[in-house]
Amino acid sequence: MENIMMESSAEFIDDRVDEFISRSKELGIKVTPQRVAIYKELASTDQHPSTETIYNKIRDYYPNISLTTVYRTLETFEKLGLISVVNVLYNAARYDANLTPHHHIVCTSCKKVEDIYDESLANLDVPDKTLGDYKIEGYSLLLNGVCRDCRD
Repeated sequence: MENIMMESSAEFIDDRVDEFISRSKELGIKVTPQRVAIYKELASTDQHPSTETIYNKIRDYYPNISLTTVYRTLETFEKLGLISVVNVLYNAARYDANLTPHHHIVCTSCKKVEDIYDESLANLDVPDKTLGDYKIEGYSLLLNGVCRDCRD
């Protein structure tokens, strides 16, 4: 299993934000400074932050923004395919701006989420009888375990 961290250089983040702005305009959603700040906060980390984590960072720049606004904005982004949601062990949703196909591993102790890039997971052979009447459009694996820090 190969685990590669998302590149986080300033240039890379700026490129992602530019792509986000272009895609938002294509989708017909208003590009506000708050929305850009929320997306940029998410795009600048590989930690898969919760809504509350993003809110706490954003309110330093926009003290009047509400937690509800951040929730709704992230829900909108997810519905439009601008970000993805990583549900961690039935706790609060965590968000990911990295839309490159990948999977996740979650520490069951500290709830840390890490990306997994492994080509062998790209084409699972699921028998038709398991799928029933479903036509699979995509999938994401969520592996659970205990990270090295928590084991030590």
